Amino acid sequence: MARVHAWSSRPAWPSRRRWLVRASAGAAGLACPALWAEPPGPRARVLLGLTREDSLFHLPLVVARQLGYFTDEGLDVRLVGWGSTAAVARALRQGRIDVAAASYLQLIVQRLQDQPWQSFVLMGRSPMVAMGVSTAQLPQFDHVVQLRGQCIGVAAESLAARLLAQALLAKAGLSPAEVHWLELPAGAADLVAWDQGRIQALSHADPLMTQLERRGELRLLADARTLRGTEDVFDGPLPSTCLFAHRGYVKARAHIVQGLTQAVLRSLRWLQTAAPADLLAAVPATHTWADRALYLAAYFRVREGYSPNGILDDEAAHNAWRVVQGLEGVGVRPDVAPRMASAHTNAFVLQARRVIGAPT
Repeated sequence: MARVHAWSSRPAWPSRRRWLVRASAGAAGLACPALWAEPPGPRARVLLGLTREDSLFHLPLVVARQLGYFTDEGLDVRLVGWGSTAAVARALRQGRIDVAAASYLQLIVQRLQDQPWQSFVLMGRSPMVAMGVSTAQLPQFDHVVQLRGQCIGVAAESLAARLLAQALLAKAGLSPAEVHWLELPAGAADLVAWDQGRIQALSHADPLMTQLERRGELRLLADARTLRGTEDVFDGPLPSTCLFAHRGYVKARAHIVQGLTQAVLRSLRWLQTAAPADLLAAVPATHTWADRALYLAAYFRVREGYSPNGILDDEAAHNAWRVVQGLEGVGVRPDVAPRMASAHTNAFVLQARRVIGAPT
């Protein structure tokens, strides 16, 4: 585990340069109403694992870093990309990271495997994935049952992408065994498989889905980027990206967990009202995929999916556990209740709302 330094809550005046940066951000509508003072002394280092920094799943973390919210909390947060949620989970098990950012669905899978992990702030309230069919491969498509025997591409980094596809198949009376599956790693391989006609349907995240829609190559079947679309497919709300760690870390490093929560909540609040120019100014240029128009189009497709308050409510939690237990090879477990009760805590979010006045 990474060494964690002592943290003090005693205030200190920010440097003149930092004050000017915040003042400029405030003039552009970027800053929080309160000017947060940076604590003295060394900041506590946190290794935070995620799939890819430029993924919209993790935009709240990038915003929190870029706008200095982590620093304001006395934290030195290093975002470490691992390429897939499975790799992130493995890194957390091996103690190579302190905190993970991944889907709550992935956390459930790990809790069912007896990993003592706990999430403490929710960043995504919808899976932020969508599914469609190729207009070239299936031009006469009119019902999901026509996917029998076809190949479905799914995002390797997103368990929700496979769940979405399986949910649609189930509603049409098809089992996962009646189609072929192709896991697509992030990057150019996604488009290569699509362009070569190797897949007839696709369940994936942005920017790929928005890009194919704009090119007229994809006919959308289900959209779990929106709250309504999520409920239509999964019969209820389905949370996505959250921060989680070993329960021992959450308890022993409560001040760090509280700081992470407060930084994320400020970021989520900022995203609720950020204008396109604000967003492009805040994120690194390398995160916009060399196509700012596509980046903004994809962002506004998923914007509703970001949590406004960081809370994981009981309805969403129960539905998530139900959906995961429906996965092939998982099945219903008789001991789910205690596992579910200990898998998440809203205590840090509730405290943060008292401190920074986050929206309810």
